[in-house]
Amino acid sequence: MRFAALLGIWVLPSLTLAFDPSTWEVTALPGLSESVNFKHYSGFLNGADGRQLHYWFMESQRSPTEDPLVLWLTGGPGCSALSAVATELGPFRIGPLGVNVTLNPYSWNQVANILFLEAPAGVGFSYDPTGVYDTDDTKTTEDNYLALLDFFEKYPQFKSNDFYAMGDSYGGIFVPLIMQRIMKNPEGLNVKGYGIGNGAVDFKLHFKATIFYANYHSLLGRDLWDDLTSNCCNNSISEKTCNFTMDPKKIACTVPVLEVYKLVFESGLNFQNIYDPCNLTEAQLRLLTLHPEVTRHYTSNNVLDTTFTQETTNFHANDDSCSFNEDMTLYYNRPDVIEALHVEQSPLKWVPCAKELNFTKQHMTMRNVIQELIDYGSLKTIIFNGDVDMVCTALGGEWFVHSLGVQPTSTYKMWRAGSVIAGFAQTFSKNVTFATVKGAGHLVSKDKPKESLHMISAFLSDIPLA
Repeated sequence: MRFAALLGIWVLPSLTLAFDPSTWEVTALPGLSESVNFKHYSGFLNGADGRQLHYWFMESQRSPTEDPLVLWLTGGPGCSALSAVATELGPFRIGPLGVNVTLNPYSWNQVANILFLEAPAGVGFSYDPTGVYDTDDTKTTEDNYLALLDFFEKYPQFKSNDFYAMGDSYGGIFVPLIMQRIMKNPEGLNVKGYGIGNGAVDFKLHFKATIFYANYHSLLGRDLWDDLTSNCCNNSISEKTCNFTMDPKKIACTVPVLEVYKLVFESGLNFQNIYDPCNLTEAQLRLLTLHPEVTRHYTSNNVLDTTFTQETTNFHANDDSCSFNEDMTLYYNRPDVIEALHVEQSPLKWVPCAKELNFTKQHMTMRNVIQELIDYGSLKTIIFNGDVDMVCTALGGEWFVHSLGVQPTSTYKMWRAGSVIAGFAQTFSKNVTFATVKGAGHLVSKDKPKESLHMISAFLSDIPLA
């Protein structure tokens, strides 16, 4: 009935009632015994060509009318924003076997309204009525943009709030692209800025940084490093002179690069958090990379493709602290949870990352797009990286910021969350901030929830981090 009513709004607007947010309010979340001090809503937003994108909107715990609204886009591509709800910046934490739910005291909705959007269609509960899930960066961006406009049609009271888009991992592609789309047609939104955490903003640069990072963390050994630098670095060792290629015509460089790739991504190291105790078994590595034979086909342009196919840090099935993937899957597929979230109309079973999605990556770098965004002059940018992630390293993030042509306006210095040294930060011209989060991996707000909340609060409030 709800779906028919929604269709009626679009097909016969003069004969139907206006959208009623209370219909989509989550009034009771199964497994949660604690009371919540904020309202939250779950339902579907309209993308292009009838595609339905699932959203879960959390009002701010502080002041919904005054606090900013943050659109959150999880990466992958193909991983669900509901993972971020339950393991990263969201207000809920799912217990073992998906039985119980507790509150996260460091949720970002302490200071902002958060719109979690499952995108593209085929991810989570978001679906295409045709059942065809072939998409790319351009189609995903347009769907996200249309869904955002639909959200503000349904919840117009939030349209005047400061607006930000944020995301992590492949969100480093999604976020700049939707910001670019919004800035071309802002439709009255009060756009203030965007944030990218451990973002895949430049594939080739990040792989180069991964090799430097691995050496700096004593993973390679002198012989392998010498082999790399003598064959790939043109007699000068730097991010500008080294070209860690997989070009078959340059076999002397390709052989040691492939050795590093196997060491970092296939040996059992948790490459999304190098110090995480949840070591990966051989079977879990196969799950993580999906296609272990892919290394034979890598080129310098796609060497990182499979490292973004899963959005989770831990796959250790025998350790409760590392099995949140299974817990989430069990929870989100519970019939009472499906009913509570108003997602009965979705034909999809919820999984953390959609394996059946046929996604075409169209961008290997976001440098030109982000340069376009910062050239507006009015937007705030924060690029932040956990410093123990080997996929999108803090080193690569720093290199990327310096490649944007912005000039430092502060020194590179420590920042603190309370009395704790939480990382390092530097500000640049055109409202750009770069920050590291000490001890955090690929998912910053999961590994360092208190510090990440402090960081994002400062950014949203225009308070210098350091």
